[in-house]
Amino acid sequence: MRALPRRPQINTFLPLPARGLSAPPPEYHQPTIISTYSHLADRSIVHDDTSMSYYRPAPLGVDLNHGFETKIERDETVDEHLDGLCAALQHVHERGIKGERRGGIITWRGMITRIMTAPFEDREGWEMTAIALDGSIYIELHDPPEIRAKRRKDQSSWAWQSYMGYAYEAFSTVPYPSAQDSAREEEDPEGWSGDVNTNVQWCNVIRSSIGDVPLCLGGEVDCVRGTPGDPHPGLGACMELKTNKVIYNEKQEFVFHKKLLKHWAQSWLLGIPTIEVGFRDDAGILKSQREFETIKIPRFIASLPNPIWHPAPAHHFLYSVLDLVLKHVLPTDPAPPQGLTQDEPLPPADVWRFSFVPRRGCELYHVGHVESEDGRWGGVLPPDYVRWRMRKR
Repeated sequence: MRALPRRPQINTFLPLPARGLSAPPPEYHQPTIISTYSHLADRSIVHDDTSMSYYRPAPLGVDLNHGFETKIERDETVDEHLDGLCAALQHVHERGIKGERRGGIITWRGMITRIMTAPFEDREGWEMTAIALDGSIYIELHDPPEIRAKRRKDQSSWAWQSYMGYAYEAFSTVPYPSAQDSAREEEDPEGWSGDVNTNVQWCNVIRSSIGDVPLCLGGEVDCVRGTPGDPHPGLGACMELKTNKVIYNEKQEFVFHKKLLKHWAQSWLLGIPTIEVGFRDDAGILKSQREFETIKIPRFIASLPNPIWHPAPAHHFLYSVLDLVLKHVLPTDPAPPQGLTQDEPLPPADVWRFSFVPRRGCELYHVGHVESEDGRWGGVLPPDYVRWRMRKR
C-alpha cells in the first residue's frame, strides 16, 4: 500500500438506538430496477438474464443432501470487491440508461442488511470501507485475507447445512432455457433442476433511498414467478428461497423469528415481495413449506407476545449511519471537477472506515490517502473503472 501524508484523523461514534424505539423512521422508498446481470458457470459476467431461474414448488419429501458430492463451488479466496456492480453501472451509463442518483451510496445489498440489522445483533461486529468517487460513496466490507480464511474455516463445519439451502433452490427452480447446460440425469429425483454450481448467480441492481439518502444496491435474486423463457417480469414477481429446520419447540421458534429479521431486510431492500421457507428435518428431508409476504413480516413479529425485533430501530440506525458517512466522506471525493485527461495519473483515494461493535454502536474514522493496494484504487475499486468515472465528468 502506498499512502500519502494523512490529514488529522476524525473519530465519530454513533450509539445504537433503543430496541423499543417506535418513533416514525425515515421512509424507505420503493426500489426501481436499473439493470440486471448474470454470473455464468465459469464466474464470467454477461449483462442479461441468462442466470435467471423460474419458481417451481419443490416436491415434499425430497432429500436436500442430494448432489452434495458433485457440487461446484465458487473460489472464495478470490475477493471480487464491488466489481460486478461497477461493471453493471458502467454498462448502463455507456448505453444512456439512468443509473445511480448522485450524492448517495453504492454498495451490495448485504452491506446495507448488516447495518440495518445491527441494533438487534449481539455477537458479530463488522468493519466497512467507504470511498467517495464521482459524487457517490462506495462501501464494501473490510475483509482482509486473514479474516476471510478464519471465516472459511468456521463455515467448513456447516458445509452440509449450507449446501441444503442450495439444494432447496435446485429443487424449487427451473433455469432459463439457454442456461440449461445438460439434461437431467435419469437417476436424479423428481424436481431436481441440475447440479449446484455456486458460481452461477443472477443479480439485480436497483435504485432507492432511505429518507434523503440515495441508494444504489446490487444483490442476488433466487428466482421469479413466470413461464420459463419469459423475460424478467419485474421486482414484483421476484422471490427469495430460504431453508430452516422443522420447528418443534419454543426455543427453535424464537431462533426462527430472529432469523426473519435478516430475511425481511434482505428482501425489503431489493423490493422482493415474497419469501418462501422450506422446513427440513435433521436428516435433510423437506417436510413443509411456508410463504411469507415481505411487507407483512414486521406485523407478524409485532403480533407475538414478546416481539424480538422492530423495523423502526433498523431504519433509524441505517439512516443515521449512512447520513454520518455521507457528511464526512462525500466532501473528500478526489475526482477533478474538470475531469481527468487520458494521460493524467489517478489521484489517491481518500479512505474511510466505519466499524460496528455489538450492543454499543458504530464508529467512523479516517484511514488516509491510498493510491493503490493489491492493484486496486484505495484497495477497493478497479483502476480502469475509476479512470472511466473521472474522465466522463
